[in-house]
Amino acid sequence: MSQTIIVYYSLEGNIDFVAKTLAEKISCSNVVRLETVKAYPTKGLFKFLHGGKDAIKGFKPELKTELPDLSKFDNIVIATPVWASRPSAPISSFIEKCDFTGKKVFIIASSAGGSAESTIEAINNEVTKKGATVVASVSFVNLLKQQDKVKSGIDEFVSKVN
Repeated sequence: MSQTIIVYYSLEGNIDFVAKTLAEKISCSNVVRLETVKAYPTKGLFKFLHGGKDAIKGFKPELKTELPDLSKFDNIVIATPVWASRPSAPISSFIEKCDFTGKKVFIIASSAGGSAESTIEAINNEVTKKGATVVASVSFVNLLKQQDKVKSGIDEFVSKVN
């Protein structure tokens, strides 16, 4: 069986829910939650201003989390919230620092209301440039408000990861 790792960033718990649900369904113990040295605001206008600005400008924050050695894994699941139609800045930092040569990548994105297409496309482009093959992607809207629908979507996604 292929070794799988789930790497994700979650600001408000939405992606936490997806990553943990997926890990449980595929019996994956390799789960890495990225954290930044300087935390992003979680409330109010500053949350949107800081996160959105960093995503738009391509800022890649310093990560507090020790990056995993991806050479041990065949499959990499990358899960991110959508920030200003882009991947979260911490996910961009992770992608920039890692080698994806020969890896199969699976992408999960969650938005508060808009489409995640451009976020998925951005991750696809970046990891492909670094040698990965993107196998599947899925996106969710208002994730924590639709947990049953999300679990059903994850069930479909699991068949692609396994």
